[in-house]
Amino acid sequence: LGGGRKPDLYAVYKSENRAKMTRLISCIIPLAAAFQKPALQSPGHGPGPRQPTKLASAVEKTNYAIVGCGSPARGMGWFHGLQLVEGECPSARLSDVVEPWFLGGGKETPAGEQFAAVPAEWTDVRFAPELDAATWSDAPPGPRLALIAGRTVDNPGFFRQALASGATHILLEKPGAPTVAELEAMAAEAKAAGVPVFMGFIKNIASYFTEALACANANPGSVVTLTSLNDYTAETLPECFERNAEGLLKNMAIHELALAATFFGMTADTVASVDTTGCDGDECDLQTLGDFTDFSKLNMLLTNKDGGQLRVVVDRCGGDGCSAAVTAADGSVLLEKEMVDEARAAAVAKRQEEHPDWIGYLVTQEVEYKELKERCAKAALAGEFPEGVASIEVAIEALKLAEYLTPLLMQRLAP
Repeated sequence: LGGGRKPDLYAVYKSENRAKMTRLISCIIPLAAAFQKPALQSPGHGPGPRQPTKLASAVEKTNYAIVGCGSPARGMGWFHGLQLVEGECPSARLSDVVEPWFLGGGKETPAGEQFAAVPAEWTDVRFAPELDAATWSDAPPGPRLALIAGRTVDNPGFFRQALASGATHILLEKPGAPTVAELEAMAAEAKAAGVPVFMGFIKNIASYFTEALACANANPGSVVTLTSLNDYTAETLPECFERNAEGLLKNMAIHELALAATFFGMTADTVASVDTTGCDGDECDLQTLGDFTDFSKLNMLLTNKDGGQLRVVVDRCGGDGCSAAVTAADGSVLLEKEMVDEARAAAVAKRQEEHPDWIGYLVTQEVEYKELKERCAKAALAGEFPEGVASIEVAIEALKLAEYLTPLLMQRLAP
């Protein structure tokens, strides 16, 4: 290196390795940054932390469309929708409401103006006057279940619209159709389309009935009495007759007739006698109110060809509630159960106090309505038929029994 100063070999070593290290770090830093979680930042200062995926948003649910919503505080469809909006059914969501009258020709009526509050409150739901190809268009992935809750005379039309609009499942409120012939045709059309139909009967899944049935099965020769009471008054009964023009046996009592056909062997073909000696007192009433003639109450003992018996008691103005009693062959009472038992009475009383304008059975049967929708939603997701829920074939047998009993009792009880 000539006669100059010898280089500091350690310094050269450090300089060369510093350069190498710098080059190495320049490669490592971007690689590390790619795997680094973003730092927490204050609102307004960058994107912030990655948000965890919410399970509720990832889980598929059944998309209900309520068809025939009806009036707030009175309509069965409205109450079904309310329970869904309030999250009472974990496996379901309410995606659509179809209300032809209050969103159509009845929009400007006082009742229509009252209904306008419903879309204003249920802001995540699509409202429309018609059931068509646009129904479920805003719904997330999942089964499309049409819950048909219109007036009985309108429901066959809604049923066919649901099939044409892409419903994958149908929950049909009782009785389903005005006549057996119509309901049989609907069943055939749904079968051809591959669409399962669940019926809106709730008492077959109610504990008061299942306990009574178990007691009766354990005591051969016993007789079950099924009682159903509504809280209409003399002033509101005319509106009830008009709104439920299919008649008491096809409307209010159809629940009990479905139980009779399913669990007690009572069909139009097997009933051997209809004893109405209970009507000798004040337990039966056939009235004509305006243009409609119907029963306001009935008490009848059905006996089938095998000797099995079932008593059915219904009263539109008898209060509010459902019960079952089991009587042994010697007349002793083996069991008495109310739908609203002591454990549930306080909650029902509180709800009635909170909502005095609601029609009574919406409160007393609230638990069963919720359970029915949840069972149907879960079954739709699983590709199964819901446990304990009635099929449309059960509804056909119940309607046949109603069509057999109605003229027989009208003739017998006519003034």
